[in-house]
Amino acid sequence: MEKKIVAGIVAEYNPFHNGHAHQIEATRAAGATHIVAVMSGNFTQRGGPACAPKFVRANAAVACGADLILELPLPYAMATAERFAYGALSVLGRLGCVDVLSFGSECGDVDLLVKAAEAVLSSYCSEYTKTLLTEGVTYARARQKAVETLYGAEVAEVLSSPNNTLAVEYLRQIILQNLKITPFTVRREGAEHDSRSPCGRIASASHLRNLLDLESVESLEPFVPSAAMAVYRSAAQAGLMPFTSHSLHTSLLSSLRMMDEADFASLPDLSEGLEHRIYDAVRSSVSVDALLAAVKTKRYTLSRIRRLIWNAYLRTPARLIQVPPPYARVLSFNRRGMELLSDIGASGAIPVSHSLAKLEQLGGACEEFARFEAKSSDLYVLGLPVVQPCGSDYRQKITVR
Repeated sequence: MEKKIVAGIVAEYNPFHNGHAHQIEATRAAGATHIVAVMSGNFTQRGGPACAPKFVRANAAVACGADLILELPLPYAMATAERFAYGALSVLGRLGCVDVLSFGSECGDVDLLVKAAEAVLSSYCSEYTKTLLTEGVTYARARQKAVETLYGAEVAEVLSSPNNTLAVEYLRQIILQNLKITPFTVRREGAEHDSRSPCGRIASASHLRNLLDLESVESLEPFVPSAAMAVYRSAAQAGLMPFTSHSLHTSLLSSLRMMDEADFASLPDLSEGLEHRIYDAVRSSVSVDALLAAVKTKRYTLSRIRRLIWNAYLRTPARLIQVPPPYARVLSFNRRGMELLSDIGASGAIPVSHSLAKLEQLGGACEEFARFEAKSSDLYVLGLPVVQPCGSDYRQKITVR
């Protein structure tokens, strides 16, 4: 019998494209027999709604080579890179079957990425970063400068690229959580992260989201695998994509206008009196773009502000990011994924189910996370081409692909 080697991937697949397919192919070529991905749900780490519902994006990934897609609970999906990585690795680590973590990076050098992870974990770096923050720079810039001063330019340069930075966060969590998972990186090829121009048949996810906003699902065809394209076309016919975030902007602004400063102060990732700045900006802004521009400063990045305002819209309880993800919810799987589910069920380290209702019935943190997930989906579906009634997260059926 073939030895099972399980690779884990942390993803958003927003949307799934040729670059993601390349990572899966490279991971299998390196020896992985099974691939499980922990994927953001209807809201993503950059701040805001995903371009298609989570089940659509999960089905596209399984159609293109992934075996099992699990949902990263929303409080971690729309959080800082550190909390995003913590949530994802917490899920993967407790599955009890993951041997390898596969991730993309600009440098393609695992050893160098590990050095950077060890650098940012050092107490010296942490203390110096705090000192540099008093100069009014962003946390990311302060940390990179601290690493350069203490560990040299080569290690610090790793932190200047987005995929490298996320990779470092994953590696930090492997160390902090003492996980017996081997890192494996696939060098990012083609279009750069957030690039506005494609490179051959590779385009950044942000470019593809722009195409969806300006054109149609068919505009994705040159840049996504044919199997994913079939999933997207089916979703478009069913009125499930493309998601139009602008359709929620009035709802977003009206919700924010109903909040007071104490409401903003209770949000995750809010500090340093930022609630006052947001509150004032909400009172004067007549569009979401104007709101973002009014809050953003050299200290507060646009992605951080986006996450804050969308977390405010969803009323994300800050306490939930203090609780490890309490379950692993299945979004899509194939027959190899069924084998993984059997292994995970035997380990018993984390509850696993495709049914949000069953997870909610477990009570405690499972109940609180599940209800919050369902409520956020009730708001998300207001932005679909065909608006759905409440309860869509409970009605979703899954079939083996």
